[in-house]
Amino acid sequence: MPAGLSCPIPDVVVGLGSVPVDEVPDLRGFLEAVPDPRDPRGVRHSLVSVLVVAAAAVAAGARSFAAIGEWAADAPQALLARLGVRVDPRGGRWVAPGESTIRRVLSRVDGDAVDAAVSAWTARREPAREPDGPVVVAVDGKSLAGTYPREGGSGVQLVAALRHDDGIVLAQRQASPGGGGEPAAFAPLLDTLDLAGVVVTADALHTTRANADYLHTRGAHFVLTVKTGWSRVFPQLDTLPWHEIPALETLDRGHGRTERRTIRVMPVGGHDRAVVDFPHAAHAFLVERYTHHHATGTRSAYAELGVTSLTGPDATPDRIAAHLRQHWHIENRLHWVRDVTYTEDASRIRTGNAPRVMASLRNLAINAHRHQGATNIAKALRHTARNPERPLQLFGITA
Repeated sequence: MPAGLSCPIPDVVVGLGSVPVDEVPDLRGFLEAVPDPRDPRGVRHSLVSVLVVAAAAVAAGARSFAAIGEWAADAPQALLARLGVRVDPRGGRWVAPGESTIRRVLSRVDGDAVDAAVSAWTARREPAREPDGPVVVAVDGKSLAGTYPREGGSGVQLVAALRHDDGIVLAQRQASPGGGGEPAAFAPLLDTLDLAGVVVTADALHTTRANADYLHTRGAHFVLTVKTGWSRVFPQLDTLPWHEIPALETLDRGHGRTERRTIRVMPVGGHDRAVVDFPHAAHAFLVERYTHHHATGTRSAYAELGVTSLTGPDATPDRIAAHLRQHWHIENRLHWVRDVTYTEDASRIRTGNAPRVMASLRNLAINAHRHQGATNIAKALRHTARNPERPLQLFGITA
């Protein structure tokens, strides 16, 4: 469900353009809206202090609860004071939360509320920007491999929305295995975003009539691929007269291979056009890829069919091809970074909400570094780790 209904985060529609700001907003103000799940009796560390300590440590490269606790233990007293940790009344020193406290808090805190706070801070952090053309957002899911039990069963599945042009993560939601999985998380994920005029790209798992209707109602367009097992729509697309449509061809060389791509785009719907039984579809497309792997000499071919609601100059073959190519930024600039740089899939964190909250903190760190102009997140983490002041500067914690 939308964050505004499941937690006390104020209802904020995140604009996909930009919100000009004079300085980095203070992350603490956004985390204050996250409800504390603990019994007030016996609480020694405020929820905001635990969350901001974890966020700062993750922005410096911490990958586990132990690493977060070690970062906090090494932080100078002046930084701990700014982070709002408790004061030992006997020694008069600031005392950072330990690993066990961090583990318990992140396991119990509301994941929707944390993601809403991350999205709200990201929206306020946006520099002034003039998008070149429509804003395009990729939606895709990721399973956290370390959360799947050895005896079988479901693990944690997260669905994220990422802006094509700069790799900023705009929103994240956890999919419920028993509640429709990733496709059912599609609309709640996008509910907090202003979708007017936005183009949304997604793979075949999210190509449903309900999602197409949802995007149309929100004023958005879609570029969606269609899975082969869809008994009604896929045969209609597959039997279209593609041989009559001229192809746009591109050739790419690199990474030890040569890849030739062709794309054909055909208008559908209406009285004088081919009929495809998918709501709001204005064009269909066929993408074919032919790859030659130089090291092995092997060749492969792949074809993909899809539909889009785009029309006119927004539905040209080069535009559709660009959207499809850039959709995979969500794999390369988010999932790959979390898997390789943060070793997310190797993590054994699996208690309560902790896997999802840790992923949220990684998204927050990636966004903060990208807003600072970082193109290599691993390098940015190393840079940040060399000075404990730098993570606080990333999140506007200046006093």
